[in-house]
Amino acid sequence: MEADVSEMRNELQSRDSLWRRMQLECQQLHTELLKIKEYKDICKNKQKSLIQLEELVSWKQQNHVYREEQSHRSEQERTKTEISDLTKELHQKEITIATIMEKASLLERQLKMELETKHKLLAKQQVCNIDLCNKEHGNFTASVHKMKRENLRLQNSLVKQRNYTETSMLGCMDTYREAEHSYQTHSKMQGKEESCYRSRCFPHLEFDIANMLEHLLVLPNHGFLFIVQSPPEMSFLTTTEKFLQEEEEHAREFEERLNSHLEELQRYSENTLKKYARMQQSRHT
Repeated sequence: MEADVSEMRNELQSRDSLWRRMQLECQQLHTELLKIKEYKDICKNKQKSLIQLEELVSWKQQNHVYREEQSHRSEQERTKTEISDLTKELHQKEITIATIMEKASLLERQLKMELETKHKLLAKQQVCNIDLCNKEHGNFTASVHKMKRENLRLQNSLVKQRNYTETSMLGCMDTYREAEHSYQTHSKMQGKEESCYRSRCFPHLEFDIANMLEHLLVLPNHGFLFIVQSPPEMSFLTTTEKFLQEEEEHAREFEERLNSHLEELQRYSENTLKKYARMQQSRHT
């Protein structure tokens, strides 16, 4: 009986040690299981983080692609708009260029017509100017010849008038001498009578007997009157010489004016000829 008890005790002890070993193993397995579970959790977390990272990367890529597409679309739209605007502007410029070309062609035709009209008018004007210059040249040439003939006629008339004046002066000189002699005789007689009368009636009155005489000399064939106021002491020859000098001075002045007028006509005629020659040259060119 004791042997059974001891055997049972031994068996219980062996079972108890086995149980303890099994319990220890269970604890070890439980520890390992916890480690495995923790590892699985870590793996799951890493996998989740990887998935999230992949999703984030994918979202960023999609967002970047979307932005690129949007920018590309907006750029395309802007390019299309610019192309459309440029096309409209080009079309408007083509219309403007066509209008300008039409106006330019119209203006060119008008200018050609105006130039042709002006050339015709210029030709007519040149012909009229040439005819007028020819007429003026003929008129001035005739005037020059007429003035030369008039100058010669006036010179001859002046010579004749001078000769006639000298002859008239000589005749007047003889008449004057006779009148002077009779006047002196009459003056002497009158002086004697007046001196006697003054001595009788006015003994204190002084009387001046040197009176001024006025002789009116009317020259024929002249358009003016020459009045000679000369005292009895002035010689008639001096008056005649003075008159002849004045006549010569008037003749010289008239001849100078006539020569200056002829020179002016000659210069004007030369200018007319030069103008006519220039017009002929321009017409030929």
